[in-house]
Amino acid sequence: MKYKIEYDHEYKDFEDVWNIEKHYLNPITISSIEQVLEWENKNHDLYIFIKDIMKKEIVGEITILPLSKNQFNKFMNNQLEDTEINANTLLKYEKNKSYYLLFSAIAIAPNYRNDKIILSLLLEGLNNKLKMFYSNGIKFLNMCAQGQTSDGQKFIENFLNLKFKKYTKEGYKLYCFDNQKEFDNWIKKLPKYIEKYNNNNLK
Repeated sequence: MKYKIEYDHEYKDFEDVWNIEKHYLNPITISSIEQVLEWENKNHDLYIFIKDIMKKEIVGEITILPLSKNQFNKFMNNQLEDTEINANTLLKYEKNKSYYLLFSAIAIAPNYRNDKIILSLLLEGLNNKLKMFYSNGIKFLNMCAQGQTSDGQKFIENFLNLKFKKYTKEGYKLYCFDNQKEFDNWIKKLPKYIEKYNNNNLK
């Protein structure tokens, strides 16, 4: 296997991720390495990384953050950016509790974008992470995301099934579900989306 899904991370991994994200996103919207390390120290369940085993570098990533209802509402009203969440305001998962979920980022290194297995592994890692949450009684009431790029918006609409709600002051798109039932339906459909993607791209 050329790649592996990683849930445990070290400093260099976050350097790799920052270097990936800077190719696609406005630098002021990217969390610093110091900030994400603070997040990691408080909550170990935020990141899904894909590592090139031979090169020992991260080539794909997903970041998901738990939000309170107040944080979710502020995000959807363009009053909160993920970069404004710090170690004090970041939530830590507790068993049998409910949260809102911010799909903060997905990115693949530019020179790996044509290797379709990386997105497949990221989606598999996401599905595994969500199953782990649910096995611990952790539930999600809604999910939100901000689409800065056309590729990001396509992913949010086609894979996450989120609905466009409004534009940010910078002109980015804000998305969420209408209710928890839509989130639960998406969770059930995610394995089928992964299977369909694999059948269309990996055969």
